[in-house]
Amino acid sequence: MWILELDDTEIRLCKDGEVVYKEPGIAWAEVKELKFGEAALSVAKLYPARVHTQYWNLMDQSHVEPKGFAVETQADLVYQQLLHIKEQGNLDDKDEILIVVPSDRTEQQLRLLYGIVLKAGYKVVDFVDLGVAGGLACDGKGAMAYVSVGMQRTVITHLNVSDRVVREKVSVTPQLGLLPLSNTWIRMVAEKFLASSRFDPRKFAETEQQIFDQILAFVQSSKNNTAIETEYRGFTRQVEISKAEVIEVAQDRYASALSYLNSEEDLVLSNTTHTLPGLKDALTQNRRNHSVSTFRSMVDELIRALGHKLDSGQCTLHTSLTKRTTSTADVVQHDDDDTDAPVHPTHILHQATAYPIGTEFTVNSGELGDSQLFTLEHRSQGTALKIATSAPITVNGARVRADLFVQPGDRISVLDRNYELIMVQG
Repeated sequence: MWILELDDTEIRLCKDGEVVYKEPGIAWAEVKELKFGEAALSVAKLYPARVHTQYWNLMDQSHVEPKGFAVETQADLVYQQLLHIKEQGNLDDKDEILIVVPSDRTEQQLRLLYGIVLKAGYKVVDFVDLGVAGGLACDGKGAMAYVSVGMQRTVITHLNVSDRVVREKVSVTPQLGLLPLSNTWIRMVAEKFLASSRFDPRKFAETEQQIFDQILAFVQSSKNNTAIETEYRGFTRQVEISKAEVIEVAQDRYASALSYLNSEEDLVLSNTTHTLPGLKDALTQNRRNHSVSTFRSMVDELIRALGHKLDSGQCTLHTSLTKRTTSTADVVQHDDDDTDAPVHPTHILHQATAYPIGTEFTVNSGELGDSQLFTLEHRSQGTALKIATSAPITVNGARVRADLFVQPGDRISVLDRNYELIMVQG
């Protein structure tokens, strides 16, 4: 089953639970060139006029200025990235696909999106509300809120959870988004540079991009402190920042989301929301319960809820879905069902050597283990990959920016090194 999630911080396409494409919804439109995802993010501060971050949010026919290669409107950018996703994911015209959309999509936007995906050659069977999909795998019942931080805004889906997950209403705050947050952090770092060397890195696109790249890597890492470095005209400057400082300057933006939550609501956090420094603590004040909706758990629950009920002849938007029962009887019934139990890899293969993982295994960049790259940790839900470096890490060719669950057969690449997770019997 193919599933496409259109959350613009991390658009993901998966086939039978395996992610085959993962990139942010951001585009760089030059006159003779069009790039998406990480390639566009890497020049976001160098060419701000030609880097577009709102098209998945706007989803309309408004003009793009300046125009770029094969692009005149916001809808053109959506169409072109859908073509890019299809090509990168090797999606065939005959493959049926379920599309998960943010909760704040209007009926007009959904109609336009449906026309665009059909034009791009997708065989869409249904649309599902992202908040409802995220709430499927959560524990508990009653009032819940699914919180998803996007590129330029945060969408909060208010849910009523019983035997069904039902969308009640949607709240949106433009004050909290990955890019507004990054601007806040860039300003904090710039003030440190000004205080130490009277150098303002925001005056030059080159040095602002350097800070932007390092800030994004730092906030998504497990480090508590880091050095931010700029290089301009042969001069290198450096300041130290901490996670505590990152959290402190973000509090006003975090509060904008907190103001939309009801006191009785428990929370379900998207993966991006969960990994932003200090955001979970800001949102879970007064001992508010919370859970995290991973992409893998969301996909599993969608397959259970809709896998045998999809009809490509009648495409609809699901704003409520039946929740899988979690009664004691149901748990006992599935104790021996291998499809419900997580499969842990037993070894990690590097070159010709297989290293046993045990309950936890850390991969280092040096023989002395002074620089950690990532850690594999066996948990009840599966095997977690915990990132411990700012160096780019990919899993099955897709860039990873936050901790995620992995399984046997997954391929991990970092610093020109390739690893494979395997399971050795006996």
